[in-house]
Formats: sequence, structure tokens, C-alpha cells
Amino acid sequence: MATKKLDKEHVESIQALRSKFAQNASTLGSLAIEEHVLNSQLKQIETIKEEQLQLFETLRGEESELMASLKERYGEGEINIQDGTFTPAE
Repeated sequence: MATKKLDKEHVESIQALRSKFAQNASTLGSLAIEEHVLNSQLKQIETIKEEQLQLFETLRGEESELMASLKERYGEGEINIQDGTFTPAE
């Protein structure tokens, strides 16, 4: 069977389509890499967030202990942090 030469316009159409497929594959690859990087960053953010939430709970516990200690020593009242004074409740 003899080969036939394709028309120039058909060859150009096939080449253009292949080029578009290559560009599409490249874009999909870039998006997959960007998605991977973003997912890694989200995992890091989630880890830091969990650490900060644990610290928040620890600080709340420390605050409760301090307030109980102050109440035991000074009784009920108001504390002014700016001037370091305590005003007893009436």
C-alpha cells in the first residue's frame, strides 16, 4: 500500500492540536505541584494551630489557678493591673 502525503493544513491542524495537548498536560502538572505545596502548607498551619490551641488551654488553666490564688489571698474584688492595686468588693 502506498503512502499518501497529508495536506499541509491537516498536518498543521494535527501539530496545533498536539501542541495544545502538551500545554494542557504542562498546566495540569503545574497545578498538581501547586496543590501539593498548598496541602503541605495547610498541614503545617494545622499543626501550628493545634499547638496554639493546646497552649491556649494551658494558659487558661494557669489563669484559673492564679485567680484562685489571688482570691484566697485578697478575697473578692477588683484588680487594677496598671497601678497594681486591689479594691475589695463591698
